Amino acid sequence: MSLQKIKLPSQFAKIIIVLVFSVGIFLLSTPLFFSKANALTAAYFYLSRMATNINGSSATVTYTIAVAPTQSMSSSGTVAIIFPDADDGNWCRTAGSLTVTAVSSALPDLASTNWAIDASLPNNGSALTASCVQGSGSSSFDTITVSNVGALTGGTTYGFRISNGSSAGVVGTDDTSGTHTTTLRVQSGATIDASTFDLYLVSTDSVTVSATVQAVPTVNCSISSNSVSLGTLYPGGAYSTATNTITTSTSSSTIGYYWSSFGTGDGSTDAGLYKSSATTYLIASTGSSTINLSGLGTEGFGITVSDPDAGGAAVVPADFSDGSAGTFGALDRDSTNAQLILYQNGAQTSPDNSTVTYGGKAGASAEAGSYSETVYFVCGAYY
Repeated sequence: MSLQKIKLPSQFAKIIIVLVFSVGIFLLSTPLFFSKANALTAAYFYLSRMATNINGSSATVTYTIAVAPTQSMSSSGTVAIIFPDADDGNWCRTAGSLTVTAVSSALPDLASTNWAIDASLPNNGSALTASCVQGSGSSSFDTITVSNVGALTGGTTYGFRISNGSSAGVVGTDDTSGTHTTTLRVQSGATIDASTFDLYLVSTDSVTVSATVQAVPTVNCSISSNSVSLGTLYPGGAYSTATNTITTSTSSSTIGYYWSSFGTGDGSTDAGLYKSSATTYLIASTGSSTINLSGLGTEGFGITVSDPDAGGAAVVPADFSDGSAGTFGALDRDSTNAQLILYQNGAQTSPDNSTVTYGGKAGASAEAGSYSETVYFVCGAYY
């Protein structure tokens, strides 16, 4: 079987020639670097504020970027940030020159990973510059371009920060919460590495924290007089009394208060009125619950305390109640044996004034001379 040449109609041949020519022109006119583009090894984009609609004046934002190209880049390259088409005019609030600062570390750095900045973004001998242009309409984007970038090593993470320019460019954030698909592109001539990722914005990026500091609970305690006199006691005679006042006030945050008391007496035996000169003698506060000095042949020393609020929250223990004339609460000697004489478990609306009555009586065998007792009071609060 012999082969024969196939002869195409001249019109069909012309169509094929036009197609071949057109494909050739397309290949020649298409930038070859698109076919060489690689994804970045790593990147992060840190917004100092993640709220929507930051306008760059009443509220400002800075962008801190870490970028690690996959390929090494020769000097005089650029780094570009390309924002979504729908966000025109919101990331680049005012077109013009921005402030770019090379940084060697930043807050989001993850140590020992590609997301830790290894070096500041280098320049090519001329200072780094940055500017933003605003997108306008379809297929036109807010774009920030950093120029005069020096040589970059593939796999090394470089850092820089973008902020408002001194007089021209202003950056902000878009006015819509949610994701914003953004491209970060590193380029030097025909060599390009680029990655696309989402930035996320929220309508409000702050939380207002409030607190109230309560006033420190306090108690104020006072003793009206530090010296009282029972006058002259007659052996076998009647008992004698003297008074002073203890006053208590607390803050509204204090739960209550207390008073305790103890005596010194002869320093070893018991509390009470003591004659320290020869011949020594102690009119004892016997340490029993109460001392009744109204009967014949009795002797002793004690105190009573009045109820400061007549049926309110304040309480006088029964031993020290002034309800029975001639009966007094017996004091113990020494602070370790102090006794509770007044307390309140509840809020206090006004100062409490309580009368302390001291009662003493000399028995028929009491020695003549000067007697004294030092009675100590302790006041505190329930917090």
